[in-house]
Amino acid sequence: MADTTALVRAALATRTVPADVDRLSDEEPLKSLGLDSVALIALTAELQQKTGVAIDDEVLFAPDVSVAALARAVAEAVGSTAGEADPAPYDPVPDGTAAVEVAGLGVVGPTGHGVGELWQSLLAGRAHRVPVPYGPAKGHRVGVVPGSWDEEITSPDRLFTLLYAAAEEALGDAQVQDRTRVHLVVGTTDTGGNALANALEAGPPPTGSAFVGTLARRAAAALGLGGSATVIGSASASGAVALGHAWDLLRAGEADEVLVVGVDTVSESGFHGLAALRTLSPHGCRPFSSERRGIAVSEAAGALLLRRTGTGAGRPVRGRLVGYGASSLTTHLAAPEARGIEVAVLRAIADAGIDAAQVSFVNMHGPGTKLGDVAEVTALRAVFGDRLSRLPLNSSKGVLWHCQGAAGIIESQVCLLSLAHGTLTPTIGAEPVDDVFADLDIVREPREFPARYALSVSCGLGGVNTALVWERA
Repeated sequence: MADTTALVRAALATRTVPADVDRLSDEEPLKSLGLDSVALIALTAELQQKTGVAIDDEVLFAPDVSVAALARAVAEAVGSTAGEADPAPYDPVPDGTAAVEVAGLGVVGPTGHGVGELWQSLLAGRAHRVPVPYGPAKGHRVGVVPGSWDEEITSPDRLFTLLYAAAEEALGDAQVQDRTRVHLVVGTTDTGGNALANALEAGPPPTGSAFVGTLARRAAAALGLGGSATVIGSASASGAVALGHAWDLLRAGEADEVLVVGVDTVSESGFHGLAALRTLSPHGCRPFSSERRGIAVSEAAGALLLRRTGTGAGRPVRGRLVGYGASSLTTHLAAPEARGIEVAVLRAIADAGIDAAQVSFVNMHGPGTKLGDVAEVTALRAVFGDRLSRLPLNSSKGVLWHCQGAAGIIESQVCLLSLAHGTLTPTIGAEPVDDVFADLDIVREPREFPARYALSVSCGLGGVNTALVWERA
């Protein structure tokens, strides 16, 4: 108990004035130090990183939580795991984390078909865009797969067409030998989209494939996947949250391989819904620019085949997912909350078992909205402190635009490709950079940059914030 008390006090001293911690009795509530909920979460993340155990939220947020209460919680958690053998999904990789391997990648979107096209297009700042294919759109354009025409873009099965293309590439890249053992997690913002619109226009009440609840089950059957099939809907963070769900399945030993697909179309209901929120700009995504005015959307699908470490039987490894963090924290339905992003990033870094100083670069959510870019940078300043000015930052949305439910998957692929190639992709559309970001190292040209760890951030309406830590293979 004495050791855990000292550990808690040492962690507290990094969050507030050390002298105040010294004067605090073991039983005195921590609220007397003036710590807010974000500081408490950061404190427990640090304790988790040092001890390898989790502290129950009921303890953390109790009104009278004290040094003694936290010390007891740590001691009890450590004691409950003493002598237990690690189950298979927690077999450590060389750095001691409970990572899972990335076995395959697949993508289709405004950069074209395939991961190779994605990489080259990001380096060149190239993507395919067309006028919005319905209704008066006042000059707005959308990103679509090159060569697509309006009837394809708005077809009822467009979501499945994109999903299958990305999924098959990832399954092939991973050299999957038995699809009946593969689980499927789909992240999307689609709630019927083109399928529902076409069904309503046809006259009879829509059923079956018009609804998102059937999406994963139908896709799994078509792909020959025999595991569970799950749909995740968490606004623009859907793809990243889907990765977090797959991460949990693998670490809990409930699956050996999980195919994660983020996918969205440019549907009429989705476009006009975003327009009603005044988040769309006819000039596209301009991350960090003083001229940024909002987002533009793209159709896309991105797929990652994740597997438990050590189950690949000599097959290639494209990288590793070593940490995931999420939060649901906001005071406004549409406006981003810096504190929520900060909590997600802190949790991801703690989950990875690394120090913030080990993060080599950040692929930011970076949507190019007035409030969003500022909130994200504010959160990163809180996490990385003075080091942020020396930490390379980029956003892929200047090229891809906002791929909605696919964004978190594709931007994670960008991190993995950057780690593999030792090169950072440029942030297109950032010029002229807003003065508020003038001190930051925003990558604006392709840059050779060997790195081990990358952080990817994704955010969604309603305060959904996620962060993922990726490791080079």
